[in-house]
Amino acid sequence: MTFKLSTIREIFGIDLRTLALFRIALATMVIVDLILRSRDLTAHYSDRGILPRAALIGEFGQWLPSIHLLSGSARVQGALFVLAGMFALSLLVGYRTWLVTIVSWALLLSLQARNPVIYHGADLLLRLLLFWAMFLPLGARFSIDAALDRRVQEQPNNYFSMATLALLVQCMSVYLFGALLKTGSVWIPDGTAIYFALHLDYLVTPFGDWLGQFPRVLQGLTYFVWGLELSAPLLMFSPVFRLPLRLLAMALLIAMHLGFFLFLRIGPFPFVSITSLLAFTPGWVWDRLESRARTAERRGIVIYYDEPCEFCRKVCLILRTFLLLPETPIRPAQDDPAIYREMQAHNSWVVVDHDGSRHVRWGAVALVFKRSWIFWPLGLVLDGPFMRKLGDRIYETVARNRGKLAEWSAVALPYRERSIQPSWVANLVVAGLMVLVILINLRTLPWLHDRLPRFAQGIETTLRLDQQWNTFAPAPSRADGWFVVRGETANGLPVDVLHDRTGEPDWIRPEHLASEYATYRWRRYLVRLPFEQDAKYRPYYAQYLCRTWNEKRPRDQQIARLTIYFNYELVPADYMPRDTRRMLVYASACPGSEAGKESTPNAGAEGF
Repeated sequence: MTFKLSTIREIFGIDLRTLALFRIALATMVIVDLILRSRDLTAHYSDRGILPRAALIGEFGQWLPSIHLLSGSARVQGALFVLAGMFALSLLVGYRTWLVTIVSWALLLSLQARNPVIYHGADLLLRLLLFWAMFLPLGARFSIDAALDRRVQEQPNNYFSMATLALLVQCMSVYLFGALLKTGSVWIPDGTAIYFALHLDYLVTPFGDWLGQFPRVLQGLTYFVWGLELSAPLLMFSPVFRLPLRLLAMALLIAMHLGFFLFLRIGPFPFVSITSLLAFTPGWVWDRLESRARTAERRGIVIYYDEPCEFCRKVCLILRTFLLLPETPIRPAQDDPAIYREMQAHNSWVVVDHDGSRHVRWGAVALVFKRSWIFWPLGLVLDGPFMRKLGDRIYETVARNRGKLAEWSAVALPYRERSIQPSWVANLVVAGLMVLVILINLRTLPWLHDRLPRFAQGIETTLRLDQQWNTFAPAPSRADGWFVVRGETANGLPVDVLHDRTGEPDWIRPEHLASEYATYRWRRYLVRLPFEQDAKYRPYYAQYLCRTWNEKRPRDQQIARLTIYFNYELVPADYMPRDTRRMLVYASACPGSEAGKESTPNAGAEGF
């Protein structure tokens, strides 16, 4: 029994250094997501965009609790973006880690609920990773929290709880259930799924277009992707050959996601997936890296600070933590008379290098960075002539205000001692949530249709644990195409609305179909419009196009009506020629015009 329990702890435990890496990657993805979304702040999140709040809450009734629904102003939305970014930065450096993880998760749920029409697979995974992160000690290593917590520093790196098990199971559910949902014959036995995916011209990159020329390679990649997804949990959780099989599985899965990024325009999903895989990094990797980094030069430096200055000591502790110099002694300068005289002479901390040389002020800062096995290139930059002059001025300013900074740090950067071990109640709650997630995934399978009990559905909805890993499942879509929007002024002059130019739109198939979609979220939104189940979104898109065109032009150039067309293509098998069918999606007068109003649903199209 003891052996079995220890084996479970080894398989489903996560090294504290790995949790820190996971935290940094997770925070980075939240920041990247905010930056990418901000490109369409007005269009996607304000009342002047494609989905006003009145439509979402009133007409559609699809809304979930969201503070982003409190205002339709683009400025307010921008402020919420900045707020979320600040919490994500705090998560990145590990400051008040548990609290900011909860707030980041809540803000992400709120943001995603503001416009569910542009919801993407990366959003689902990012949301779930943040959810499980709330139950983990992400700040136990390489963080501001850890630098000021002696009790956490003394904890062993090996860490196991129900939350580590739940996170790893969640990450592997993406692949296992993704494979089980790929029931189309294009996966097995035909092996043509990758062929169809790489011939969706609206989605493919130039690299994917090139790779699409090799049918044998595409068939092999189809079998590889399906087989890897199905076997990934076995490789990751194998009780035998644990280390080599886990490293092999990580390498193959990361390579697969990098391939997705190179060949398909699917947004940040590959990198969010890689973030999830980083949670499997074994402690052996860190031990090897640390053993190689433990050189005489790095082990030989000593940092001296002015003992009455707690702010100075805290800065030294934080630098030592983030520069990965755990063995570097931090001592009061008063312990060594010669060092103390040096400190008083320069009104500065003193860093003694491995060769006995002493460095003060900004030069000491540059030296500490140069001794870091990760940040040494930055140390070379900081030691340059320009940075030395600027750095000494910065140092003088800090030195003059040490008293005020000490008062601030006493409040903002207190020493703390917290246990990272969860209570039995927390473990029990997480175990129940993990079982719920497994049941949710099982019920996405086509041969299981039983509903969850009502109380479980309530938990699922409240915590947004709903999930279905059906990307390219049961088979990749074969529907391709591009939009043409023809506008017409009150005088009957035609305009090409999507390309922002006067004259008749160009109906010739674009050379690069993917370039017709500005971003992956616009692509996600637009490919829904031709379908009858999403017809309710068309009027608001038409109003948005009218408004964005007319606001930039004098009255005589404004459009009175527009017509949205979709040029539909079905990806043929075996490189056969395509047929293009022009479909009328929607026709409408622009708001404020006297042209009347007419709306026409499309005749239906095969799903994307």
